[in-house]
Order: sequence, then structure tokens, then C-alpha cells
Amino acid sequence: MLVIEKVSHQFGPNQVLNNVSLQSVGGEVTCLIGRSGCGKTTLLRLLAGLLRVQTGRILLDGDVFASQRKMLSPEERPVGMVFQEGALFPHMSVADNVAFGLPKRGARKLAKEWLKRVGLADCADRNPDSLSGGQRQRVALARAMAPEPRVLLFDEPYANLDAPLRRALRKDARRIIRDTGTVGLFVTHDPAEVLMMADHVAVLDRGLIVESGTPQALYDRPVSRFAAELFGEPQVFEGTIYDDRIMTPLGEWERCALVDPAASNGDALLVVDADRLELRPDDNGILITDIQGFGRLNRVSFDGTRGELTVILNWPKDAGTSIGVGSMVRVEPKPGAVFASPCTVEKDNDSHYY
Repeated sequence: MLVIEKVSHQFGPNQVLNNVSLQSVGGEVTCLIGRSGCGKTTLLRLLAGLLRVQTGRILLDGDVFASQRKMLSPEERPVGMVFQEGALFPHMSVADNVAFGLPKRGARKLAKEWLKRVGLADCADRNPDSLSGGQRQRVALARAMAPEPRVLLFDEPYANLDAPLRRALRKDARRIIRDTGTVGLFVTHDPAEVLMMADHVAVLDRGLIVESGTPQALYDRPVSRFAAELFGEPQVFEGTIYDDRIMTPLGEWERCALVDPAASNGDALLVVDADRLELRPDDNGILITDIQGFGRLNRVSFDGTRGELTVILNWPKDAGTSIGVGSMVRVEPKPGAVFASPCTVEKDNDSHYY
């Protein structure tokens, strides 16, 4: 088991990680997801030995291998890493890339065995430049796994590949991690990748783990606004919260729609996922002025209580032809679906990449 225990890190005055704790077990994939600048790359560097731990410690099966007092070099750590671009040596053959860093005795044989496991048995003597992007990433996976690491780190390795290839490579990586019992830690900013890859998810925001759990739990029942925005189709409105109701551009909602029943009264920014908005006919509701269908979700324009607005929502299965342009409808969220925060402008911190 990999245990990250109360790890903090800063670059100058910038606090990049703040008291981060996380556990990941062998044979499973833990995904770290967050915006650029949230600290996920810094955490990988600390695990790989590319940065020294400033506060906290990192343990593997009960043994400390990184802390303020202990700093194992990258080559001393039982940790492999797959980079975004593969980072293969262009002057070496594919097999020599996989064998690089292994004990010389039996290295090439082991390299060929791993190339066979990733479906590239016929590419051992080829040059990396002759391979496709997906093949190069398979070579990178074989090279990372050949030394039999106990932890395998993925730094957004499939970000530059097309969707069908990404799906195939995710499947390969999951299979190998499961079969070998390796701890897998996967960094991404893509929610779809999390849902495909992860057994466990940790959501990082401004250096803090704001939420963690299974992909299904975070998708179905997010407890933070940030997770709700990551895993859904967030719809954002300005509204006003009162003791017993919420006034919005879509009409009046009951206060029980709030995730946090103790949310303060007053003007607020309201966030609700498209899947949690329900639409039904109501002669006293608001007017539909336009509909653009995209399968399950639809872009619907309304003449709302504060003028024209457009919303993405889940079209009711039983609507038939009873709802269309010109219909009067009521749009309201399911109970406990609305995140509320005071109306403030957040400063975008994406200009930094840590």
C-alpha cells in the first residue's frame, strides 16, 4: 500500500500542496484530477524523487521512502513513470529502450517479454521514430514495468492521442496494473479518463484534496462544487437564497434543493448539473423559445424571469410531443442538487503549472 501522509510543498510564496493525505493499494488505479496548477504534477515529482519532501512523509508497505529526513534517489525507488510524450531514446531500438536501466544479464529477453505483453512483439528492432503515437506509449509502459516497480506513475500519458486509441491504452494499463498487483497513480484533467481508469479518485483543487471516493460516488453524489463541475454538465446561475426558497432566472425553487441546507441567505452563485434539472409542463412556468437536441442532453432557451437564457438539461423521456418551442414549463432541480456560493469573482490561477 502507498500512503501519502500530510504532505505539503511550496515554491517560494506559492503553497502548491497543503496537507495532502492519500492511500492507494496494489492492483488498483487511483486517479488524481484537477486543473493545471492544482498540485498534481508536484505530487508525482515528490513520489518519483524529482523533488524533496518539505513536510509530511510517503510510505510504501509501511516503509518510509520520502520525508524531510529521508530522500531516496529516483533510481533507488521502486517507482516507474510513464510520461506524456513517452520520452523514448531516439537513437536506441525499441527493445533497447525497454531494456535501458535493467541488469545486463537477461535484459533484452525481459524487454522482449514485456513488448509481447503490450502487443509489440514484432517491433523490438524498430526505431522509436517509426512507431505511431500509441505504439510509443505502449513502449513507454513496457519500459516502466520491466524493472517490476511497486508503484507506477502516469503523467497524463494519453493526452495527445485520439479517443479510440486512448480507450485501448487505458484498458491495457488497467489490465497490467491488476495482473501485477502494482500501485497505479494516474494524473489527469479529463473526467472521462477518470471514469474509465479509476478504482479510486482524489480531486485536487489549489493544493487540497477537496473530495475523494469511487468514480461512481463522485459522479452520482458529489459533495463539492468543484467535483460537480468536473464530472457533470454544470449549469451556473445567479440567484437569491431566502429562508424558505431560492429565486432564480428559471423561477422559484424550494430551499431543499441546496446541497448545504445551512447556506447563507442572500445573493449567490448557483451550480447544478444538467442531469439533476427536471422539466415538466406548467401553465404558470416559463416559455421555451428554442430547442437544440444533442441526444440525451438538449440546449434549451427560455424566456426566463430575468430575460432570455439558455440551459443544457436532460430531456424527459416521457415528454413525447407534449413539450416543444412555445410550451410553458417548469424547470427545477432535484433535492440536494444545487451548490451555492456567495457571488464573487474567482481569480484564475491557471497561469502557473506545478
